Amino acid sequence: MLLIFGHGRMLDPLPGSVFPWRMPRLALSLALWAALACWAGGILWLSSMTPKELPEAAFLFSDKFNHFVAFAVGGWLAGSALRLSGPHSPVAGKIIIAIVLVAAFGAFDEALQKFTPGRTGGDLYDWIADVLGAIAGALLTLPTHARLERFPTRP
Repeated sequence: MLLIFGHGRMLDPLPGSVFPWRMPRLALSLALWAALACWAGGILWLSSMTPKELPEAAFLFSDKFNHFVAFAVGGWLAGSALRLSGPHSPVAGKIIIAIVLVAAFGAFDEALQKFTPGRTGGDLYDWIADVLGAIAGALLTLPTHARLERFPTRP
């Protein structure tokens, strides 16, 4: 079965891949960077809410667990985007850069919360949960990246 993608080109489906069609590496990389930007925007949006404005779902689990999971997603997105953007660079360096970027964003987010009414912000333990989540998410690219690598390398 053939699918149409992009500029009217017909592409063969790729069995067992994340998507049922072949996607150029550049397009997937850009999609991951866009998803990372949306993730960051969502985190900042939630951080700008007062405790009364936050959705009830924000309180279903421990605050630290929520931070860990949210920043694990960010770590995976950053790590995957970096790994697809430059496939010939060392993987360890990209994982470290992803962790540093997401951890720095976590510190920025904690600092911004100080300016939100009803929020304390600057919580060291929240930031530690953010960093641990970023580490877990970035390391999760190790087993999941092989599936993303099945995409063609030409743009």
